[in-house]
This record gives sequence, structure tokens and C-alpha cells, in this order.
Amino acid sequence: MATILKNIYKVEFIESRFLKDITVVPGKGVFLNMWRNFQLMDTVGLSSATSTSKIVKKNTIYNIKMTAFLKEQFLLTNKHLCYRLTTVMGEKYLLGTERAPYPITTTSDNFPSVVTEKSGTTLTVEYSNTLGLLPILD
Repeated sequence: MATILKNIYKVEFIESRFLKDITVVPGKGVFLNMWRNFQLMDTVGLSSATSTSKIVKKNTIYNIKMTAFLKEQFLLTNKHLCYRLTTVMGEKYLLGTERAPYPITTTSDNFPSVVTEKSGTTLTVEYSNTLGLLPILD
């Protein structure tokens, strides 16, 4: 049986306004249709993402939570951000689209009291919609 590694080793972000003209294929994924200027985030170790789903009034609602540990502070702005996640197997996923609802980004700075704990910034992105985490098809 083949092992599937879904560990996220690369996290990139882009403003949602730059994702116009993408093609979402429900249940399959998304075509970006052209090169997009995603900006690489300087992460420490592997990042994680969980995707859960539930049925609400005959609609499937997906809740995605992505967590990444960053080497330096990430300054939040009032711009809507979307994220591209790349796994160690080379699969790419899009978290968010150009339309609302947008992913909610929060950061927390860690100042541990024990030397063995990580210090730095934790980035948490939460996203709820009817599309889920979209595999990038192109």
C-alpha cells in the first residue's frame, strides 16, 4: 500500500483580489489559469491543516484550520489574504478564493518560559465555506 504524505512544507500567500479569473470546479479543484504572484512565508518545520465537514440545511460546510510556525512576525493588514499550501508530495491546495467568505488570519507571538519550547510567531488561518480546501489542478 502506498503511503500518502500530506505534510505541508511550504505556505504562500496572496491578496484575494489577485485571484480573479480563476476557475473553480466544484468537487474537483481549481484552475488558476495563469501565473500568480504568491509570496513565500518563512516557516519553521512543517505546517498543519485540518479539514472537517458537516451538513447544514442540505449543504456541505467545510471548516479548514491551517497552522504554521513563522521565524518572524507577520504583520496583518486589512486586506483579504488567500493561501497556497504545498505538500511534501508536491500537491498544491488553495485556501480561499477571490469571493467572500474570506479566510480569517490571526497571529500570536510566543515568548515561552521554558528554553525547549518554540519561540516565534504562530499563524492560524480559519476558513469556512461550501468549497473546502481546493486542489490546484494546473
